Amino acid sequence: MNEIVVENVTKVYNKNSSKEVIALRDISFEIKKGEVVLLMGASGSGKSTLLSLIAGFLKPTFGKVVVKEEVISKLPDNFATDFRRENIGFIFQKFNLLEDLSVKENILLPLIPLDLDNRAMNQKAQKVMDLFSIEHKANQKVSSLSGGEQQRCAIARAMVNEPNIILADEPTANLDKNLSLEFIEILKELKKMGKTVLIATHDSRFEDLEFVDRKIDVFNS
Repeated sequence: MNEIVVENVTKVYNKNSSKEVIALRDISFEIKKGEVVLLMGASGSGKSTLLSLIAGFLKPTFGKVVVKEEVISKLPDNFATDFRRENIGFIFQKFNLLEDLSVKENILLPLIPLDLDNRAMNQKAQKVMDLFSIEHKANQKVSSLSGGEQQRCAIARAMVNEPNIILADEPTANLDKNLSLEFIEILKELKKMGKTVLIATHDSRFEDLEFVDRKIDVFNS
């Protein structure tokens, strides 16, 4: 079963203006449930734009994006937000954490619109904090964390709603070698959990990993 289908997608910024930029041109591919797939390409090749289209943050100029049999590219923004919250975990390149909030508060943020009681929310947060070894920092402000700890917090936040699909945008761009290797171990665990994982990267460390099913060259798709 295909979890993600990208069909003849083109994305143009500032269309019909002097600042027009074609970020993606006629991209098509399919990703099956449980696959770990790399989106490879140099900086500026459109990898981040493609992830944002799959997550429903952006709409394609042409073509369509289907996620879990839902044409997310056609959904109104509020419905796309709801769909993303239920199905997709997004790990941002710069983490996008609120630095003045604690680790636990950041992780709880995606749960607030779900109208869960405090006990259920705390249980979900505790589960992912334990899973990604950040529970010992639960009450510390994000601003006091190391880069690796911030990334673990960002991953826990992405996973707190137990999504089936994980999208990671240049996840090792701000990490040193050791922290990058730690992140690769986390990816291995996500694979064992049966998650569908799509990683946008130009980090060569990902290319020969045994648990990566395949790679897609965005520029040459």
